[in-house]
Amino acid sequence: MKLIKSLFLSGLIVLATSCELNLLDDPNAVKLNQTDPSLLLNNIQIGLAGFFNTASTFGMQVTRLQNSGGSVYENFANPQAFDGMWTAAYANVIVNSENVIEQADESGFTVHAGMARIMEAYALSVLVDYFGNVPYSEANAGAVNFNPKVDNMDVLYPQIIALLDQAITNLGTPASAVAPAITDFYYGGNTGRWIRLANTLKLKMFLNLRNVNAAQATAGITAALAGGVITTPAENFIFRYGTNNADPDVRHPRFVGNYITGAGDYIANYLMWQMFYGYDRNTGVAPSQGDPRMRFYFYRQRAANSSDPNEIRCVAQTAPPHYPFSTGTAIIYGKPGVPPGISTDPASAAWSRTFCFPTPIGYWGREHVDPQGIPPDNLARSTWGAYPAGGRFDANVNAGVNNPNLGMRGAGMQPILMRSFVNFMRAEAALFLGVGGVAADQFDLGVRASLADVRDWSVNGTLGTAAGAAPTEAATINTFYPAATYTTDANNYATAALAAYNAQTDNDGRLNFIAREYWIALFGSGVESYNLYRRTGRPTGMQPTVNPDPGAFPRSFWYPTSFETRNSQVEQKADLTGAIFWDTKTVNLDF
Repeated sequence: MKLIKSLFLSGLIVLATSCELNLLDDPNAVKLNQTDPSLLLNNIQIGLAGFFNTASTFGMQVTRLQNSGGSVYENFANPQAFDGMWTAAYANVIVNSENVIEQADESGFTVHAGMARIMEAYALSVLVDYFGNVPYSEANAGAVNFNPKVDNMDVLYPQIIALLDQAITNLGTPASAVAPAITDFYYGGNTGRWIRLANTLKLKMFLNLRNVNAAQATAGITAALAGGVITTPAENFIFRYGTNNADPDVRHPRFVGNYITGAGDYIANYLMWQMFYGYDRNTGVAPSQGDPRMRFYFYRQRAANSSDPNEIRCVAQTAPPHYPFSTGTAIIYGKPGVPPGISTDPASAAWSRTFCFPTPIGYWGREHVDPQGIPPDNLARSTWGAYPAGGRFDANVNAGVNNPNLGMRGAGMQPILMRSFVNFMRAEAALFLGVGGVAADQFDLGVRASLADVRDWSVNGTLGTAAGAAPTEAATINTFYPAATYTTDANNYATAALAAYNAQTDNDGRLNFIAREYWIALFGSGVESYNLYRRTGRPTGMQPTVNPDPGAFPRSFWYPTSFETRNSQVEQKADLTGAIFWDTKTVNLDF
């Protein structure tokens, strides 16, 4: 027995002296050089779409594209509501991108590096535009630093632009090694389109700077345009969803939230009011009634307005006294000002629809920052249509949406950056900086691009790419709203919009119409609507909150609870008045 023990101990000594064992290494942890950068890139692409979807919700809620609750701006969303967006940005996009970049740079995988840098830059730019100072320089330290400091927002902007410049260099450089194959969910492997995206992101960031550094904005936009930006349907930066409903569920999140047990979101009444009455298009008959995009954006579950206060209590209420109204001989606009595109005739039907039901034909939404409880109207309120959520086109069927087999069955898309957005940005740049082309031409191109892309997506499901088409509403749309009829309506709408723009006598008036059309085109993209509204204070005339004293409009958002409670270097903001460095707060939005 003693001999056996001696041999056993001797064996242990040999093993111990012949192996190099680092007890600090986790044998279960995957090391960077053991990961497939293409698989990580897949996660980043998917994570970016989820991040954008959540970020867009907050942006749409404060800019009257989607309803928000609460009674004052400070509590339209609590700090905890931002936890998911924050985690998606850092864990799913930024950290994974840094890992891909490190491995790709070492291995010469230039396309991997370029794509990762662009997606990291996009996520970081949104964090800065939403929250201000955020962690970056110490954000990827892992267990080494659980309390990363925040970096100043005005310092981060140049770093983000540098990331984009490096990405452009990467994508223009042949790989120095055989790289793993990439599944490109956005551009199908077309690196030229990724370069155009990078330049477009630079365009939008430099445009944000125009009020604080016009010279830098002008030079930056000029260079971005020279490098090539998004101009065609195939270059739209969109993420496409499918129809599979389990393991995994790949449908558009807004479809899932509105077509299973009934509508879960409220569309903003103000948006539907603007689209129905804009340029006096309400006088037509279906389908040529209102903005041609309405039946693609919204699906009505009811064809007529309810008169039952048990269904919708506002029918028994009067409009808040601070809402705009007509006296019969004059329009009292109040604090928000005059809404562009709406008739200034006191006899216009629009002025009898500024509260409760925004139209006479069943469009059912909710007022801006409405504190009232939610009634059981899931099968009555209007909801997301075919564009962009992959829902149902409104062909006057007006049935409930508690059926996941309706419409495009969830095969929608995220409109992260569309060519129409670029046209409107260029129009603004041309108006105030003298770069980007002729402002009126870019305005007209933006209106027409939005009108075309909305129908194109709903009918074809591709937007000019070779990607597999989504299940479409083509048969329903082509029967109810034939291409020739839509083309006529779209041309008439664009002509009326351009005439209204050209009738303005100063740049402020022209900007108001650029902002109106850009804002409408941004349905589904709250990131840019939030930037637009703070940067320009336009469009004017936005619906006020139900509460006549809502407090300060959020110039930035709360830090997420998960961040500020766990990071010893961070304190929660005192309020939401702290503006992003490019927001000069020259326009009062506190209504």
